[in-house]
Amino acid sequence: MSLRAYPKFQSVGRGRLCPYWPALGMALLLAVATGVEGKSLSGIHQEFLKTKLEAVKGSPENQHRLGVLYERGLGVAKDEVAAAQWFQRAAELDYAPAQYALARCYRAGRGVANDPEQAVKWFRKAADHGLADAQNSLGFSYQMGLGIPADPSQAIVWFQKAADAGNAAAQNNLGYCYKHGHGVGADLVAAVTWYRKAAIGGNHSAQNSLGECLQAGLGGAKSPSEAVTWYKLAADAGLADAQDNLGFCYFLGQGVERDYAEAVRWFTLASDQKFPRAWANLAICHANGYGVPKDVVESYAWWNLASTEMERAARARDDLERLMSPAQVAAAQKRARKLKNRLGGH
Repeated sequence: MSLRAYPKFQSVGRGRLCPYWPALGMALLLAVATGVEGKSLSGIHQEFLKTKLEAVKGSPENQHRLGVLYERGLGVAKDEVAAAQWFQRAAELDYAPAQYALARCYRAGRGVANDPEQAVKWFRKAADHGLADAQNSLGFSYQMGLGIPADPSQAIVWFQKAADAGNAAAQNNLGYCYKHGHGVGADLVAAVTWYRKAAIGGNHSAQNSLGECLQAGLGGAKSPSEAVTWYKLAADAGLADAQDNLGFCYFLGQGVERDYAEAVRWFTLASDQKFPRAWANLAICHANGYGVPKDVVESYAWWNLASTEMERAARARDDLERLMSPAQVAAAQKRARKLKNRLGGH
């Protein structure tokens, strides 16, 4: 049994849409945005008091800022209800960042009841002010039919506005739409162009998707070595899909020197994030002794876990079981239960 025998598990992924700006460096971004970077706890609390004083006076900027402080528990106990209330006050004063923040609260049901239609209402207000994050989120709402009837062509309109403003999440979303023909004609060259812009902008999903295009030669010439570069950036940031893809490159020796042990390391990192394709890849490695000692018991356990998400994994598990002794099967089932308890297979 080999990886090549189960190409579905290593097939080029579909990527993913990004509803919001990625959370990379969120703590630092919040500190800068709220003016508390580098301050002591007492200093942060003083900043909270100062902000609240101005918010009470009616400053929409400080009302929004106060909402962020409540939302994140900076200088005050975390209180999502209070955060939403302050966002609401600033949003009603037509302050675009607060409108966007309030929309996210309604979308997530954070501090207010989940209400997709209210989310769309406030995303649109902020988007009409030119806030790129809101434009992207409104596009995502149209794409997914969240709080509004699905309209892929309108999704493209809003993704394009945000992407042209340099929003990396929207650039990734445009890349996804061009790759899969959602709301626009499929165009792999355009997809790669937008994925590259988003990848350079730090969007990890785009870095992974660009790597997949480069590895497969979609929208341009194959470049496995450049694919590895982009996979590595996204994998180091913790994106499970990229970790699995990078492991696959090490397994095959594509764009990098073949190294089964390194492949297993990346598959393991992805598997710890409950990524089913990595579970299947670990099953294959354990079955064949690639980067780890050959162990049919361990292989069975990983196949069993992957079978919760992949029909072919169930067949592979059953095929393997026919070659095992009753004692091995019993041990494998025990190990499978432990993996399921730890990683939460269905």
